[in-house]
Amino acid sequence: MIMTKRVMRFLMIGLFFGLIGCQEVLESKDPTGKELSLTWELKENGHDGKGQSLNAFSLTNHSQDSLKSNWTIYFHQPRKVVPGSFGDHFIISHINGDYFKLEPTEKFAALAPTQTVEFTFVSEAWFLKAVDAPSGLYIVFKDEQGHEQKPQLIEDMKVMPLTKGAKLAIDATSFIDVPTASSLYDRNILNTQIDQDSLCPITPSPISCELGDGVFELTTGMSVSFSPGLEDEADFLIESLGKDFNLVLSKSKEGKVSLLLDSLVDSKEESRAAYELKVDEKGVSIKGRTAAAVFYGIQSLRAVVPVTAYEKKADVVTLPQLKVTDAPRFEYRGLHLDVVRNFQSKQSVLKVLDLMSFYKLNKFHFHLCDDEGWRLAIDGLPELTEVGSKRGHSLDESEMINPAYGSGPFAVDNTPGTGHYSKNDFIEILKFADKRHIEVIPELDFPGHARAAIVSMKARQKKFLALGKEKEANEYLLHDPKDKSQYTSIQLYNDNVISVGQESTYHFLEKVVDEVLEMYKEAEVTLYNVHIGGDEVPHPTAENPEGGVWANSPNCLALLEKESKYQKPEELFYYFVDRFSKILSDRDITTAGWEEIGLKKVENEKGKTIPVVNQEFLERNFHPYIWNTVWTWGAEDRGYRLANAGYQIVLANVNNLYFDLAYNTDPADPGYYWGGFVDTKKAWSFVPLNVYSEKIIDRWGNELPDSVQLGKERLTEQGKKNIMGIQGQLWSETVKGPDMMEYYLFPKMLGLVERAWAKDPKWDEAINTEEKANKIQSDWNQFSSKVGYFDLKRLAYLNGGVKYRIAPVGASIREGKLFVNGAFPGFDVRYTTDGSEPTEKSDLYLKPFTLGEGVEVKLKSFNIAGRSSSVTVLNSSSVK
Repeated sequence: MIMTKRVMRFLMIGLFFGLIGCQEVLESKDPTGKELSLTWELKENGHDGKGQSLNAFSLTNHSQDSLKSNWTIYFHQPRKVVPGSFGDHFIISHINGDYFKLEPTEKFAALAPTQTVEFTFVSEAWFLKAVDAPSGLYIVFKDEQGHEQKPQLIEDMKVMPLTKGAKLAIDATSFIDVPTASSLYDRNILNTQIDQDSLCPITPSPISCELGDGVFELTTGMSVSFSPGLEDEADFLIESLGKDFNLVLSKSKEGKVSLLLDSLVDSKEESRAAYELKVDEKGVSIKGRTAAAVFYGIQSLRAVVPVTAYEKKADVVTLPQLKVTDAPRFEYRGLHLDVVRNFQSKQSVLKVLDLMSFYKLNKFHFHLCDDEGWRLAIDGLPELTEVGSKRGHSLDESEMINPAYGSGPFAVDNTPGTGHYSKNDFIEILKFADKRHIEVIPELDFPGHARAAIVSMKARQKKFLALGKEKEANEYLLHDPKDKSQYTSIQLYNDNVISVGQESTYHFLEKVVDEVLEMYKEAEVTLYNVHIGGDEVPHPTAENPEGGVWANSPNCLALLEKESKYQKPEELFYYFVDRFSKILSDRDITTAGWEEIGLKKVENEKGKTIPVVNQEFLERNFHPYIWNTVWTWGAEDRGYRLANAGYQIVLANVNNLYFDLAYNTDPADPGYYWGGFVDTKKAWSFVPLNVYSEKIIDRWGNELPDSVQLGKERLTEQGKKNIMGIQGQLWSETVKGPDMMEYYLFPKMLGLVERAWAKDPKWDEAINTEEKANKIQSDWNQFSSKVGYFDLKRLAYLNGGVKYRIAPVGASIREGKLFVNGAFPGFDVRYTTDGSEPTEKSDLYLKPFTLGEGVEVKLKSFNIAGRSSSVTVLNSSSVK
């Protein structure tokens, strides 16, 4: 049956009891959340020929009591529901952000026991992945007086498959390919595995790695000798070898030495991180220009230990004789971690830092506050964590902020929605990172993305006003109570931007910065940089030219009159950046931020508003981080423009380095995809100084013509010197818990560390397209073989084991036989033909074999720790 636009219909299973006007509803109890189930289904993308989708909820009552009309169901989805698209029996209202509520109208008929009702609604854009679907559903009943009862989870929530074939429709004419057994096989077959004995096991790849013929055995009782200033590194080496293996070493400044840590006097490398590692029959020698360089040499030593020693926690570690000479390509080698959208525990953060250090990353961009939470305790502002770190069902958000990203109605500590780091936690994180030569760069995200702070300071105001303390109530206020501005942020918030026209805002910023600075001092670590965010502030649009932030804020309009250099409310953004940066510079802290802090919007000759380099801030030593680089969106060369103009920048390009983007187009594979799809090879393929030499594709994976490069700015020689380095980003909208965090980070992060440290592969110097493609594939064969044989095996045990993504198996039937391959070598493939999913005890695939007609085979790839990939299914009858 065809569903017409904006028409709701009821599908009844059995007798629908209680139709309005037909039968009288008997007095009964309300069903519980556990007695209700909801199914969500995508009916159609491109609905009504527009960029929108038709969706359906099916609600089933499994209780013995009728579901009356005294309830509200709350849910989350990233797509905004189109107003008025849900018929007249139900209404869906947007609360804020991704938070919606579903309520029955007076026309709703009570849902009798065992009955199901289906209703449709329209959402903006399209649904391509399971993460797009509604989540975090719970129901709240009202009593006869209209008072809300305790929220109840609807645990029985099912998302119907988004596709039944190898294509997924964006709209009526646009489709994307969904991975199949055969398409995975065709992609993997391009890879050629390299003999592991010829590979240097160190990632990122060193400048030179000369493998010898002999070995050296490390055993308990051996000693570590070190030069002055390297005692911390000696401690780290002893601690690491003791943790990874069954070895007990000691420190010694005299006597027989097996491991020597020393300064590197002579080196051709200018980098302060240059080191040399040598293993011969006498022992191990690590020399570096600085303590950090020696530390990197230690990590390379750990990398050359055979994987079997990690697996067995060996008491004798056999090292291959070798000589490594090394130095990093970029000084800045970073990872950004968002712990706001979904929280990560202190232990999870420490594990990430340890893994970063193993792979020689040295900058940790710590995203601590945003719309959905404030994660760091600040002395003197307890409301930031008492309110702002908690998410749950709330009538007025005076005790917690609204749920987000399916976090649910209950604020439970150290769950994805709720949690924060105490002052002692943060100091411990700082010390832990510093010991591993990692700089922690805190992000204090303003003026947008600030809802958690705004709500927290509103709660503070309410508390002090109740005590009659008006001065204290308004001391750190972040919003203008008289502001009538209307805007919607990209994440669908309408109240997430602070007021930049009142002194209490800057008093708040000074307080927070001073308290953070104090924590660094207590940790005996220098705070060099603070990232101020500065991105995605909603401005007037063509549809709403009078809208945007600060447009109807009395104190901001008063500021606009006072500051004559600014003509429009949105230009107060530059005023804010100027003031916040001065707060930081007065404390000898450098201002970093997303690319917007180095840009200024002007009107071109056609009257169109465009971003250009902000010349006013060039002398302020701002460090813009470049992110918005999706091809065909027009900002692909923005980073190069800023670098050529004189800004020192960090490249954080979404196309290659946003690790929260899905690995591929499989609807079941988690992750957003607004900027494309990012896997390990996509991160590894990044060419920081010449993105035009990469394979240029749009966000759907379609190859684009060379003409898209026309008019784009190239890096000058001076501009190249202004590229500080590169950084990977893990935003956490879909990252719930440490296992999912590790799944997103690994093995993608290995592509990042290779590009950040290893020398430029010079693919852009290839003579022609074919030569370039061959060189890239040859280099990838080397890298992917090393990752499979060494890194992914080692990561199965390192730091208690990393829950990295194991790539699904590719499979194809050729000449009647089943052929199987994988993205990386070093995994066992097991299969079944009886319909069950493969386990570690299933048959091991060893070589191609004949698969009978009509046989369905299921395959999984297993690592050495017994973890497996998702299942790959291939039916022989479907293969032509």
